[in-house]
Amino acid sequence: MNEQTPKISGSKPEHLRAFLDQVPGRVTAILENWQQLVRSDWDAGLLTALLERIHTLAEAGEKFDVPRIRQNGKSLQSNLSEYTETGYKPPHDDIVVLDGLVHAFRDAVMQACKRVTPGNISQESDAPSPKTDGGQKILLLGLDEASTPGLLQGLRACQFQVESLPDVESLFAYQSRQQDSHTALISHIKWLTRLYPESKQEGLWHKAGGRPGLPVAFIADSNDLQTRLSAMRTEAKAFWTLPIEPLVVANRMEELTAPSNQAAYRVLIVEDDPAQADFASAILGKADFECRSVIDPLRVMGALFDFRPDLILMDLYMPGASGTELTRIIREQVEFVDTPIVFLSGEQDVDKQLHALSFGGEDFLAKPIGPKHLISTVTNRIQRAQQLTQRPGRYSGSDDGGDLLSRHYLMRRLDSLLLSTPKENEQAAVFYLDVDNADEVIKKVGIGGMDVVLAEVARDLRRLLQPRDLLSRFGDNSLGLLASRASIAELKSFGQTLCGQIAAQIIEVENHTLGAHLSIGIYPITQGDQDASTLFSLARLASRVAQNSGGNQVYLQPLEARPTTPTEADESLKKLILIALEKGYLEIYFQPMVALKGTTHAHYQTLIRLQEPEGKLYTAGMFIPAAERLGVIGRIDQWTAQTALCVINGHKRQGNKLHLFVSQAVEFLENTERLSWLQEQHRTGLLSRDE
Repeated sequence: MNEQTPKISGSKPEHLRAFLDQVPGRVTAILENWQQLVRSDWDAGLLTALLERIHTLAEAGEKFDVPRIRQNGKSLQSNLSEYTETGYKPPHDDIVVLDGLVHAFRDAVMQACKRVTPGNISQESDAPSPKTDGGQKILLLGLDEASTPGLLQGLRACQFQVESLPDVESLFAYQSRQQDSHTALISHIKWLTRLYPESKQEGLWHKAGGRPGLPVAFIADSNDLQTRLSAMRTEAKAFWTLPIEPLVVANRMEELTAPSNQAAYRVLIVEDDPAQADFASAILGKADFECRSVIDPLRVMGALFDFRPDLILMDLYMPGASGTELTRIIREQVEFVDTPIVFLSGEQDVDKQLHALSFGGEDFLAKPIGPKHLISTVTNRIQRAQQLTQRPGRYSGSDDGGDLLSRHYLMRRLDSLLLSTPKENEQAAVFYLDVDNADEVIKKVGIGGMDVVLAEVARDLRRLLQPRDLLSRFGDNSLGLLASRASIAELKSFGQTLCGQIAAQIIEVENHTLGAHLSIGIYPITQGDQDASTLFSLARLASRVAQNSGGNQVYLQPLEARPTTPTEADESLKKLILIALEKGYLEIYFQPMVALKGTTHAHYQTLIRLQEPEGKLYTAGMFIPAAERLGVIGRIDQWTAQTALCVINGHKRQGNKLHLFVSQAVEFLENTERLSWLQEQHRTGLLSRDE
């Protein structure tokens, strides 16, 4: 499995096209395999099959020189491999994270397929993108760190070059010197009339027949209607009001400065009349849309999974299945729940048009329709759908999620915060809010009722939040919160206020009167913290301390309990490793491997991890490098080898042959005592040559 796969350099276009055509089906099989695995009790056979499917697709991506498929496949495989041969289904929170990774893998692979064609394979090469070689620049006009805190760091985190300009004259002088298509401007709204004068003859107005102007975004102090209208009447592409969210701004600027050779929008035309289908396809094709027509409505699902359209253009009346029936079926598929559907039909009755839209369509176009109207409607619907999927979404796990942000968005915001410089007189922290009496609630009103309770809890909590606080659902019975206050003491006081607020509430669910109370774990963020996932795991451990102390209370992880220098951190970790060896905190698990030659024997690679009694988990990558540096790697290697020998001999006694690959440090070759021990195992028959 670890052999390097040779690339098919200069592969024929038909071979590449054949591979890309197979990818959607292979990704669908991976998703189905994943869903089967989740529904099972983490069946080892299903997990092995899933890993093999991902591995073979990643290998194929390497063969055909499509790095995005290779890289995302190997990343997903690595994350899933941590759960092989444990014998237990991962906790719900881990399942949620893995599900997000699987679907992110699907999206990345499908996007790679859209971008790669036999004629532009170089787009997916390993060469750096324009961003990383300094090709994309953001100009700031009338903005500084004081007025837009975090913006500079957010843009630089997205690999932009940033240049601040003092006035409009400096901008025009820059434009006269530079003709860079990868530059964009973020300006304070006070410069609007200078940038876009009413005469429309000067400034940044796009000249007819000339090159498109640079993308412009405005930031304003207020959100009043007149200000918004003034910005809208220019050629500006984005508008925000203070205070801004740096990550949102940076992501939008990435879109505005993206290369112009992006893949065309894809439209699936479902129309039983071939002439009508050809007409719509011809109009959209001339506007650079990529179209595919389905004449038989019963074949639409296969075309959806194969083509992955950005929009579906649907006839209303067709033999075999109507447009409304197909829409209902399409909306049942998670992958296409947000894909816009536009009806194109000769139906002129407004009531029937509205009735059709009630099944999940976004728009209704009555035939005959003009080409410009069709193109503009399709373009606007696709762009609107993409904007909605890219904005911080609401939690979709309940019928009434309120304004809860998605967990993914909260983690991205935390990652952005970790990249920025800490503000003076401000302490940020992550909160993990766990419902103490979740089992009691579920017993009374079921899982659906628990969703309602959590939504009501979130609604009550939002009344106490500040504008920059971010609240997200984290699991079946928990919420995550990112908040900043002036001090550690204020953070703890805020957590206690949240506990009291919820404990005082009465929640009505399905004729049941319920109460809820929370255990809140708080983990203050310090400079040097690098990983959002780890921070929330530590906050979750803090919430367990609160829960084990009786619940309905707050536990704040004290800063003084953490190592403050590298030496203290090393000593703390060394002590933990030695205790783990003594008390059995180390765990060994096995990752299936594909044999290099045909054989019926099982092949596994041994992997280790360390779990504290309180629940904190360390993967090998988190403690092995430190163990090597601190001189205790030899003891870990010996424990691993002894444990592996016990497993091998256990299988041997049952008549099964097993091949284990056990990683050992380089110092093993220089340790004559351990070499002698290994030779003794072989001499006494505990270890055979081919094991």
